[in-house]
Amino acid sequence: MPSLKKSNRGTSVASEFNQALQETPAFEPMRYTANYVRMAQLELSSFEFQDLMAALKEAGRLLPEKFDPDKQPWPPEAEEVNQRMEEMLKNYDNLAGCFKQFVQSAQAAGAGMGVTRQQ
Repeated sequence: MPSLKKSNRGTSVASEFNQALQETPAFEPMRYTANYVRMAQLELSSFEFQDLMAALKEAGRLLPEKFDPDKQPWPPEAEEVNQRMEEMLKNYDNLAGCFKQFVQSAQAAGAGMGVTRQQ
């Protein structure tokens, strides 16, 4: 029976850990951003990855500070960055069509961690 008790304790610890993660501010945007970066590192060349990260920074800088993607369209300059990246990513099934979500998640993750934007 000791192994059953140990197993239950492990399950309990895992459940508590998962709950703590879920309660972390901006956990979902952090997870999305980290997963997207991981997939990009695996699939893109180093030059493409550098372009992606530069575009992330550029698009984030071009979005308004209090941007709500559900209520506002992307500004034209940021949309140009999005179109450029989507063209680069079109042959990567795991990355294509997701650049806007990547940028917005990265911004939400940063805001959830108290990171201030630099212009």
